[in-house]
Amino acid sequence: MIVTALAGVAAAQSAPKQITFGDCRDRDPVVSPDGNFMAFSSDRTGNDDIYLVSFGKSGFTQMTQEEKDDRYPSWSADSKNIIFCSKRTGKGDIYQIGRDKPMSVAFTSSDMLDEYPSLNPKDSSLVFAQGVDKKFRTRPQMHVVLAKTTADAQAPSTLAEGDEPSFSPDGKKIVFVSRRTKNNDVWLMNVDGSAQTQLTTDEKDDENPRFSPDGKHIVFASKRTGNFDIWVMDVDGRNLRQLTSSPADETQPCWSVGGYLYYVLERGEGKSNVFQLKAPTN
Repeated sequence: MIVTALAGVAAAQSAPKQITFGDCRDRDPVVSPDGNFMAFSSDRTGNDDIYLVSFGKSGFTQMTQEEKDDRYPSWSADSKNIIFCSKRTGKGDIYQIGRDKPMSVAFTSSDMLDEYPSLNPKDSSLVFAQGVDKKFRTRPQMHVVLAKTTADAQAPSTLAEGDEPSFSPDGKKIVFVSRRTKNNDVWLMNVDGSAQTQLTTDEKDDENPRFSPDGKHIVFASKRTGNFDIWVMDVDGRNLRQLTSSPADETQPCWSVGGYLYYVLERGEGKSNVFQLKAPTN
């Protein structure tokens, strides 16, 4: 289904630009490695489904049409497939859908909560967050787990206590969130789970970390100024900089090739849209 309520992507500018519109909740933006597409989730048809923006064209395409929520999309290295979490069977599992062939394939099917999938850009391994129960309203204890291939996703190995994992562009590191110090902080580790390093130490929550395309920086959302804003730091946790300062929450940033950040701005109770911001150059 093609929807036309989308702003075109403009040339580089200093002020944030609104990308999606509507009285709905748009979230989970992620740009394809080739920079030509953006996937996101939206409840504009009643529940969360996956949508696809093709930059340079008007409108966007609804990729899934399930009665249960589909969220947290990510991309394959060739920009041809979208990996996401779905609750279509009553529980959160990892699925894949082709960008041009919208036929869903399940990678996991268990009693565990499986979310935030990320494919290694250099091999066929898959990392995601896994919890022990899907029935409680509060979020369960989550762990970062790794499958050597998508075929092994039913029996992944546990790497760390944590959530929201994502691979580095070179496939050697995983950035993730952990509450092991009482609030959410950003952590970094090797792909085998070794050298787990805490990058942020603020008493307020730091969430939603993603690498820059060159792997030198990590963008994330932080509540350290009173509400969530978008921040960036070097990959070693140094050189912290605040990029946004809206009184409304700004979360879920991603960094695309071409020098742009995309993030979610809350626009009232149960409403949010995706915005674009010129990425820092250093």
